Amino acid sequence: MELVAYFDQFLKDEVNLNQSRIDTLNQKRETLTSFIKDSEVFKNLFIKMEMQGSYAQRTIIKPTRERKEFDADLLLLLNENEEWEAKDYINELYNLFKGNGNYKDIVQRNKRCVIIDYAGDFHIDIVPCVKKDDEYLICNRVDNEFESDKPLDFRDWFLDRHKDSYNYLIKSVRLFKYLRDIKTSFTVKSILLNVLLGNEVGSSELKVDFKNEPTAFYTLFKRLNTFLQNNSTMPIISNPVLPEENLAERNWDEDKYSNFRDKINSYWEKVKDAYEEKNKSESIEKWQKVFGDQFPNELKNSKVNNTVAAIASIATRAYASKFQ
Repeated sequence: MELVAYFDQFLKDEVNLNQSRIDTLNQKRETLTSFIKDSEVFKNLFIKMEMQGSYAQRTIIKPTRERKEFDADLLLLLNENEEWEAKDYINELYNLFKGNGNYKDIVQRNKRCVIIDYAGDFHIDIVPCVKKDDEYLICNRVDNEFESDKPLDFRDWFLDRHKDSYNYLIKSVRLFKYLRDIKTSFTVKSILLNVLLGNEVGSSELKVDFKNEPTAFYTLFKRLNTFLQNNSTMPIISNPVLPEENLAERNWDEDKYSNFRDKINSYWEKVKDAYEEKNKSESIEKWQKVFGDQFPNELKNSKVNNTVAAIASIATRAYASKFQ
């Protein structure tokens, strides 16, 4: 059974990142942008700050009770400083934050980004991206190399797939990520998951396959499982905007792929059973076997509605008795 209202409540209460945290994240983004843009080091290089990854694609989900924190990516677009090497963009950005009292204790640097860690809530990865000869390049601090990347093109590709899915792809990705994080029985990086699911959305989809969120989730799960079962060994999964980049090879090995393939096949049987079950209460129980006990037994307003209905029924009988 589709249980559309139950999925809406489940997404709102358990899966989606709550609005207060989104508001805080957006405020921090604006503050960080102004801090970098107004600095002496970067003010002549600054182009703009863009949301990247799950933040840009709106697929960030509420962290699990064990994990507690989530992360968001920002893309710092910069003009080239001809005197700097690749490593300098990250080192200079790190030094900028390290020299400020508000950030000196919460800043770290990684291979391709500077991390601002708002401990206990979330961390923001700021990725410098340098414009060189009409191309944007990511800075690799460890190898001191510039790397080709098209993060904004990837965002646009994903959002186009979202539109083709009648605007259900984003919520479906969130549900897949929730399943991954709650079950912890398989691993798949978010970018790889987005490509796997985005690849299963065609450019001229039938509305019947994406008429609501449960149906979209069912459709994508079925198609993903079919793809995986047709590939007994790890396939090439190309970045849709950088075809030479094999995302599977970067994020998996044969053992991890085999486990992912097996687990998705196992969960598909549960999804299929829950979706095709005609009895409402049994369908709810079967969806709970997919997502866990946090999938709702009943709608929040169902008790209120039942009480109102009962009162209305009593009042109707009392009114009718006057004329008997």
